[in-house]
Amino acid sequence: MRCSILIVLVAAVAAQRSPATLRHGMHLQIHGVASGQLETPGFRRGQSTPNGFQGAVTIFAPQGSRIRLDFDQFDLEMSAQCNADKVIIQERGVAMRTMCSNLRPPPYLSSNSAVTVILATDKIKSSRGFVIRFSVTGSNSVCSSPNMFECDNSACIPRTRVCDGHFDCADGSDEGRSAWTSGRSGWCRSTESAAPSVEPDVEASDRIVAGQEAVPHSWPWQASVQLRGFWPAAHFCGGALLRNDLVITAAHCVQGQRPVDLVVKLGSHSLADDDASVQIRRVSTYATHNRLQPDDLTHDVRCSSSRRQYYTAHVRPVCLPGPGQQLPVNTTCYATGWGNTRGSGHSFLLKQARLAVRDFDQACAGILSIQPNLRKQFLVCAVDESDDAGPCHGDSGGPLVCRLEPLLRWTLAGMTSQGTSVTMTSALCGMGSGTVWSGVIPNRGWIDRALSVPLSIVTTS
Repeated sequence: MRCSILIVLVAAVAAQRSPATLRHGMHLQIHGVASGQLETPGFRRGQSTPNGFQGAVTIFAPQGSRIRLDFDQFDLEMSAQCNADKVIIQERGVAMRTMCSNLRPPPYLSSNSAVTVILATDKIKSSRGFVIRFSVTGSNSVCSSPNMFECDNSACIPRTRVCDGHFDCADGSDEGRSAWTSGRSGWCRSTESAAPSVEPDVEASDRIVAGQEAVPHSWPWQASVQLRGFWPAAHFCGGALLRNDLVITAAHCVQGQRPVDLVVKLGSHSLADDDASVQIRRVSTYATHNRLQPDDLTHDVRCSSSRRQYYTAHVRPVCLPGPGQQLPVNTTCYATGWGNTRGSGHSFLLKQARLAVRDFDQACAGILSIQPNLRKQFLVCAVDESDDAGPCHGDSGGPLVCRLEPLLRWTLAGMTSQGTSVTMTSALCGMGSGTVWSGVIPNRGWIDRALSVPLSIVTTS
């Protein structure tokens, strides 16, 4: 993502001017400085970052050198995909990383001899700002020792743990394709497959707008589909783990995105704070249902493949409906996701909403005024009877799971697709109207093919 910034003046900053303070409307340049600091206006005086601020600094190093950035202090308003206050790191005019939150980002090592740091703030909420330490280096890694291996996410682990059959990097980059853990997928036949190790809260409880916070790690198949390059708030769609290398989501979620631009995150409860259970994988390829049409989102289904996830107590696949299983009207189901919460709690915490399956004509027919080509036999209609909860923006592609007879296992019934006639036309969520989901049972044939052959074959067939 590029940041549009008005450059009023280009100024040179000499070595003795460090720390360099960013200035509104100015693009500063730093030449001939081996190390120094960047900071936001007024940081040392305890002042907040100015609202409506746009400023940049470009650091130039000798040809063949690199520039390392360490974030000594960092406090910017956190928002989805950093659409409020943000710091953007650019190289050669391309955004490499976009950051926001009060968490310290990992170190950044440039690929070139020049790097640009851009600060852009909105006019709503002020934050503390940052102090960034920069240094010119000839190193090819952020790790302090040659005996350490740098993960793709800039974490460092001992080289002795590389290719040892265990994922030590959260993104799996220490194993490449050398190690994997197999696991069941599809129709669940055993008592151990896909059962959460942490039981979800499905008892009656006080309702709050847009659902309630889920018990951490009680929905272990929940996936967050994210855009690479954003830290840490990169989430934009939900998904569900079908197999240790396959996530299912809604096709419209990732329309126009290349696989190289996407990652999937599993084992997460708070998107703002990754704990040891989180696993992040780059998407290698994906396949979209061959019957999906631009003017007909009936088959709004896409599967994405990645390096294999490591099954743990907090990362497990969801069951798929077995042969002959049906989804009766009035079945109780649960939707989960990190979408807009309309003031009901932080959207960076996983939330759940209790829904009931309803007859499409009675509860969801209103969506046909917006999507008249939808074929209801391939869809699931679900309603939250409290008029408060339900999927919203950021939840698209997220799972609808139900305990189906005869095994009463948590089974994937649908992926959030069309939302409601309300959410398709306004910023409101839930509101008691029926939510439309891409049905798993009527699309099971295509899903089975995605599970049985390489996605590249599914894509072209």
